[in-house]
Amino acid sequence: MNRSLKILIIILAVILVLYVASELLIPVGAAWYIKREIKKRYPEAADVSVSVRAFPAFKLFSRKYSRLSIEAGGIKLEGINFDTMKLDSRAYPNGTFEAVIGQGEISNFFSVAGSYLENPQVTIEDSQIRVIGQVDLGFGPVNVSSTGALVPRNGREVFIVSDNITVGGGRVPGEYEAAVKHYISENPIFTVRQDLPFTITAIKAGGGKLTITGDVDIEKALKFK
Repeated sequence: MNRSLKILIIILAVILVLYVASELLIPVGAAWYIKREIKKRYPEAADVSVSVRAFPAFKLFSRKYSRLSIEAGGIKLEGINFDTMKLDSRAYPNGTFEAVIGQGEISNFFSVAGSYLENPQVTIEDSQIRVIGQVDLGFGPVNVSSTGALVPRNGREVFIVSDNITVGGGRVPGEYEAAVKHYISENPIFTVRQDLPFTITAIKAGGGKLTITGDVDIEKALKFK
């Protein structure tokens, strides 16, 4: 084997080793950088974990992630205290999320603007939601209580679905009670706040908390650049 060929083989071997090393080390470095930035911007966050991938790995320098997963506990976003937040993306910045919030944060995550309920109060009872408030369809306000599940529709509207709806407070004509129940079934009780980059696909209650899942613009939801 002549000297030139040996040198060429050595150069190719070095390039191969550097390439393999970069594919292994660049994602680790990118995950470390993102984690550091999250903890810097959200000092209250705990148990932050980040996983990132791209092929080739050099794409990560331009933030072209083929997979990005972020988890954090106790993080505060847009004035909402999340118990946990999980974000996952295969087409950044579009991704999915799973968030857990306590009962006290429901009114921060959701808006009651345009809701049919006046003075709404929400409590979590085991795996169900109890909603009380007042409804006025033109005959005067009456108290309404409903226990059931919160069901999202159209990504940003939330309805309460229940067979257990009571209408009371004074003398309530039967036809008015029926109208109120029908109105509740046809109109959202909450909407996702307009300034939040979340759309919802499912809401689950349990242990005094809500677990909310759906789609998210990660770049708008979590700042780490």
